[in-house]
Amino acid sequence: MEKWNLKPLMSIGCIHFGMKRDELHSEVNREFKEFKKNKFSRNSSDDYGSFHVYYDAENRVEAVEFFEGVEIAVNGSVIMPASITEVMKVLPDLTEDCGMYVSMKNSIGITAPEGMVESVLVGAKDYYSE
Repeated sequence: MEKWNLKPLMSIGCIHFGMKRDELHSEVNREFKEFKKNKFSRNSSDDYGSFHVYYDAENRVEAVEFFEGVEIAVNGSVIMPASITEVMKVLPDLTEDCGMYVSMKNSIGITAPEGMVESVLVGAKDYYSE
């Protein structure tokens, strides 16, 4: 299982928010597929299998979304895989709406429709306020 350490608003592992796309490609050094998330996307995204990287219009990292098979820790506490109850002990400012939990303060979005975390999206400062 891949393990990633999240420093909210700063980085997730070797990926830093605001880093240039070509720098990320060199740092991650894995195969990926470029895709458009939806018709409203301002830029293409990169699919690395267990995670997607989203870029702003200037090709800088604005968010990273992780899926099953990945462990994510914040300050030593695992938030994926975990129950949303456990995650809320680590991120008490999460608010819920239809199985989606968001920490505006830390720019973290968590999908947990049945109580277990299925995906985690981490973003640059104010990612969820746009």
